[in-house]
Amino acid sequence: MTVIRSVSRASRILVHLAEQQESRSAKEIAAALGLALPTAYHLLGTLVSEGLLTKDSGRQYQLGPALAAITDAYMRQFTPPDYLVGPLRHLAEASGETAYVGCWRQNRLAVLASVEGRNAVRVSGVDVGFIVAAHARASGKVLLAFAPDALRDAYLLENPLVGVTARTIVEPSELKLELERTRLLGYAVDEEEFREGVACVAAPLLEGGYPVAAYSLSAPVERFRRLRQELIDHVLEAVRQAAVERGGGSDARAAVSAS
Repeated sequence: MTVIRSVSRASRILVHLAEQQESRSAKEIAAALGLALPTAYHLLGTLVSEGLLTKDSGRQYQLGPALAAITDAYMRQFTPPDYLVGPLRHLAEASGETAYVGCWRQNRLAVLASVEGRNAVRVSGVDVGFIVAAHARASGKVLLAFAPDALRDAYLLENPLVGVTARTIVEPSELKLELERTRLLGYAVDEEEFREGVACVAAPLLEGGYPVAAYSLSAPVERFRRLRQELIDHVLEAVRQAAVERGGGSDARAAVSAS
């Protein structure tokens, strides 16, 4: 893969400023990113001319208006259809835990929305947008288990089974068995596979045998173990509600019928 150095440096500037609470001077940006000051000035001037950055009267730089269009376009990819939203809110309210809905987007796995319940636990790395380490997440395992074979194989080829925690499945044969078990049960669980101290359960909404979306919730692992079947039932009920909202028949509910 060919990397254009100037584009890479400009991208790093944008990401760096996005992470800051305040605007930054050219010297501060250059020092933070290890850039020569003349190089930083050239890159910053180009980004300002394209509307990606603005420069105030104090010669401080911050993100510019052109990024709004990029941000809006990016977030539109993750706006869930209305029929998924009601069941998501009900799941968070009924379970008291943080609830999520995710799906496949552009041959990648993504979180579309989340709602916090009254007992919600925040899990870092679970934000709206594309996700990594699907093999370590209940929602990822569900979406992989019910995906078309070609899509699943392509995803796993491009995303190695890295160990996120000591409990993450990293052996292909073990993951294959886990995905087969997920298809039989109609839901997936991860207990500290993605985050230590946190457990999750997820179930898919199917159409034509393939996942339209997946509902999941996360909880502290001890509470999850104490309320395991109750929390599983809440997620399965969210899928049933979404199937009704979508107008699906028995096929949309096939993944949960066995449970």
